[in-house]
Amino acid sequence: MAHNRQELLDQTVAAIRPQVDTVMVMDNASDPKLTVPEGVGTMFVPDQPPNLAKFWNMGLDFFLYWYKGRPHDVALLCDDAIVPEGWFSAVVIAMREADTTAGSSNPWGRPHGPMVKRDADSDIMNRMCSWAFIVDGTRLIRADDSMHWWWFDTDFDISCRRDKGTVLIGTHPVPNQQPNHFTNLKPELGEQAGRDREAFAAKHGRTPW
Repeated sequence: MAHNRQELLDQTVAAIRPQVDTVMVMDNASDPKLTVPEGVGTMFVPDQPPNLAKFWNMGLDFFLYWYKGRPHDVALLCDDAIVPEGWFSAVVIAMREADTTAGSSNPWGRPHGPMVKRDADSDIMNRMCSWAFIVDGTRLIRADDSMHWWWFDTDFDISCRRDKGTVLIGTHPVPNQQPNHFTNLKPELGEQAGRDREAFAAKHGRTPW
């Protein structure tokens, strides 16, 4: 998923492309439209302000159709998530060994052995890395698009935990190159984050942090 950050997107695509079979870039209303290398797909979504949960679901639905129900794992990356070499394989191996629905490296780069989560908790330091994670596409988990900008990632993590679980690996960290860039840049997104927090709390009875 990308918006306007061509240079960062180029690095993100270059990093993930050798690790996977297919790459699809979801261009969210970039002006000018983003360019991608030959062999990389694009999907232009003009919606502004963005609904990131909806975009996640569009990507998951695309790959479900592309693989026609055959086993497939989908990596969802923000355009500023430049994964290290071997990241995809390392996470998928951990998912297979732990038999989980989703997996990621630790979002804060903390080293540890594989950590499996099967229940919701308040451990903010050990949760799914929302800017770079992998989900088993055959499990049909979808994001709650009533939350557009924030909190839907935590809700998605909880859904994966309650399905078969989420695994975190303490290797192959993926730095977030520009955290909260658009939230700080666009006041309407900060306001949406507040509404998303209220929606999450209404759904789950509380927020975990």
